[in-house]
Amino acid sequence: MKIPMQWINEYAPINVDAETYQNKMIMIGNGVEGYEAVAPELEGVVVGRVLTCEDHPNSDHLHLTTVDVGEGEPLHIVCGAPNCKAGILVPVAKVGAKLPGGVKIKKGKVRGEVSEGMLCGGDEIGVPVELYPHVGAEGILIFNEDYPLGADVKPILGLDDTVMDFEVLANRPDCLSVWGIARETAVALGTEFRKPEITVKECGGDVNDYVKVEVRDTDLCPRYIARVIKDVRVGPSPMWLRKYLNAAGMRSINNVVDITNFVMLETGHPMHAFDLDMVDGHHIIVRRAVDGEHITTLDGKQHNLTAGQLAICDATKPSCVAGIMGGEESEITEKTHTMMFECAVFDRAATRVTSRALGIRTESSGRFEKGVSVKTAMEAMQRACQLITELDAGDVVSGVIDIYPNPAEEQVVTASCKRIARRTGVDIPAEDIVRILKDLHFSVELDGDQLTVTVPDYRQDVDGEADLSEEALRVFGYDKIPSTLLRGDTTPGGRSERMRLKDQVSRILTGMGFYEIMNFSFVSPKTVQKLDLAEDDPRLCQLPIRNPLGEDTSVMRTTLTPDMLSTLALNMNHGNEAASLYEAAAVFDAENRTDENLPTETQKLCLGMYGKNVDFYTLRSVVEKLLQQLGIQTHVEARGESYLHPGRKALLMAGDIRVCCLGEVHPEVREKFDMPSRAYIAELDLSQIAELRKPMGAVKPMPRFPAVTRDLSLVMDESTQVGPLLQDMSAAAGKILESAGMFDVYRSAQLGEGKKSVAFSFVFRGADRTLTDAEITKAMEKVLKAAAEKHNAVIRA
Repeated sequence: MKIPMQWINEYAPINVDAETYQNKMIMIGNGVEGYEAVAPELEGVVVGRVLTCEDHPNSDHLHLTTVDVGEGEPLHIVCGAPNCKAGILVPVAKVGAKLPGGVKIKKGKVRGEVSEGMLCGGDEIGVPVELYPHVGAEGILIFNEDYPLGADVKPILGLDDTVMDFEVLANRPDCLSVWGIARETAVALGTEFRKPEITVKECGGDVNDYVKVEVRDTDLCPRYIARVIKDVRVGPSPMWLRKYLNAAGMRSINNVVDITNFVMLETGHPMHAFDLDMVDGHHIIVRRAVDGEHITTLDGKQHNLTAGQLAICDATKPSCVAGIMGGEESEITEKTHTMMFECAVFDRAATRVTSRALGIRTESSGRFEKGVSVKTAMEAMQRACQLITELDAGDVVSGVIDIYPNPAEEQVVTASCKRIARRTGVDIPAEDIVRILKDLHFSVELDGDQLTVTVPDYRQDVDGEADLSEEALRVFGYDKIPSTLLRGDTTPGGRSERMRLKDQVSRILTGMGFYEIMNFSFVSPKTVQKLDLAEDDPRLCQLPIRNPLGEDTSVMRTTLTPDMLSTLALNMNHGNEAASLYEAAAVFDAENRTDENLPTETQKLCLGMYGKNVDFYTLRSVVEKLLQQLGIQTHVEARGESYLHPGRKALLMAGDIRVCCLGEVHPEVREKFDMPSRAYIAELDLSQIAELRKPMGAVKPMPRFPAVTRDLSLVMDESTQVGPLLQDMSAAAGKILESAGMFDVYRSAQLGEGKKSVAFSFVFRGADRTLTDAEITKAMEKVLKAAAEKHNAVIRA
């Protein structure tokens, strides 16, 4: 919030420079972003009177003037402004003067005539037309009042002030006002806060004869005050008022509107003025809007209101969005004859919701969102009416409409001085606590150690002993807190079971040449639709995000597969010949909720591969090795997800538990993801793996006896599953079998239609002896018998 120091100084004397003032305010807990002079670059511009104005002999638009600046001999200045004439008072930049933009005035000649300065326009000295009326770039600024010749123009035009930029925190809405900052200033500088005495001169009559006010929704509007001004005289505001508004960053409009803005900045209470002749039935109704109602606000924009949004309405339609912005139809104009002042209090949450929904952010809405004191609204209304009389902007009708059904009670807090000292860590004497609270305008009674404190009406943030402790400490001085060494025991951090599992999986996959990828958890709902899942698949039920950045990041993902396919496609289309990638992350189930009503998060692992030497068996081998190192034994079932190739997919099962689904990406799905070549993908449930994995057993010594290898080539039907066959043969081989695996698949016309040849390798080793040929032959016979009887697989001729 920007406030000029001269305005603050009216209510609390500032006896230090701007830098010192800033530091003192910060030290008692008031944030200050910085400060800035209103016109730091303007120097040497004074009031002058044009004595003569004649045409330049060598120009058709320039003038030769003599100007008296109170220094004896008049200055000779060449001026090109069309509104220059003898007798006027104007701002004069003398030789050596500095103007905004780094301009420095020098003595020189203009078309052969000496010029000893410059007659200035409002734009040239940084004066907006709202601050002081002028013709802009079309001519020079002409003073309408009489000022001493040679006087500095900066005080006259309100350019000699310094503006402080305060950072008002959410818990101090009372400081969103000049009075609030002035109270803090008086405490910080040890001066006295002087609030103006408010008296209202009334002209008679009865306010109820002019307007009827009805509040239907007191939960959203706990207090509504109205007063009527008749014989309104709309005109420009005086210079002092325009100066303060300009320095605070607000534009002067007219005396009536400026009063409402001035009172809002001064007291912190937003106000609004209605042209009563434009209010149907002279009836004000505070109610919730209904669907279909609309209003054109003061900025000329039309807004559609929805049910529940609070509006100030007349007998037929909304006339103002409560606490946010008034309506265009009832605004104050030069034709206004009778008007109504409104000073109300609106619910902070409802104001914020409506402001965001309509996309309107104003000084008024910002204050209501942070909280406006319901007890001090009348004071702001009376201050506005006082200014109406002082500025002769109208006549105040007698009487006030004050709808205040549930008056707020006085806030009383009890506290212990010893507890305050213990809580703050500073031994603040009881008399100092009492003094500080009284300086902050609290009413205080001290009985032994017990404090009974009555909180000022405008301090909505104080409701307990902790708040009083903060007030006492910030004024007593944060620098009084004693320095102590850090004490306490630190708790060493650690890795959770889930983290350790992910670390182990990452080490295994990295060792097999995989790279980890990371994607956002929020995705587009269209990505999972590319997988062609069944309509009832729970992965299509995605959790929407309330305020997404865009449609591409509007839901939480239910599977890692789409992101993996998109990443593989990106690598393919950028010329990478091969890739082996993995991602371990959470997916979100919106249907199944936790006890806290949050979506269930499940940790998943997704692997993706492609390349010249990559096929289904390559990926399956990777997954099996991963599971083997985690101590999980699985078997293969020839089925899987619909987005995988029907002939090249499988499930890895641990008993009845599905551990992994893997396979080649279906050609149709591959096309949707713009993948030019084959790719292979697997998705595992890390939560199930965490339950199934077994810790590493006892370490076995290195084998002392040699191993014997036997290769076997079997011919079988094309439909025969190799996994179950290998398991049955391994079981038949007995305890002397160390390992078994498949290393080749062969098909040809010589084998016959519907046949394939699969080659296996068996490694035998005895733990306590060297195996004989007879033992190995016997074991191989059992292997062949199991293959022939259970799977109709015979040795290849």
